[in-house]
Amino acid sequence: MRVTLIASLLFLIISPALGFAWEDDNKSSGGTVVGKLKSKTDTTDGKNTNIEVKAPGEEKPRKYFVNFDPKLQKPLPQVLHAVRSAAIGDSVELQWVKTGHGPAIISFMVTNPAPKQ
Repeated sequence: MRVTLIASLLFLIISPALGFAWEDDNKSSGGTVVGKLKSKTDTTDGKNTNIEVKAPGEEKPRKYFVNFDPKLQKPLPQVLHAVRSAAIGDSVELQWVKTGHGPAIISFMVTNPAPKQ
């Protein structure tokens, strides 16, 4: 019993130094989403845009914003332009990363425009 406890504690102390990843580190830090653009709103300061995309099989749309470029001190310009050019109802594909403020878009493309009415 004592040997098992000591071995377990030793593993917990040494494993980060050896590069073993914890379960939280293995969770997704981003991904790709394909779905319909359901809403699009500019932020209150007008410098960024928030969108909601509903992927097939999802009950409700998920919220995303354009990722911030620390070198330019503003959202990624090409991505922001693409997001603002998209129309509600368009089929879109986006790549996102996890941030402290929520999922942030790093790549955005309209795959199938909504029919004109």
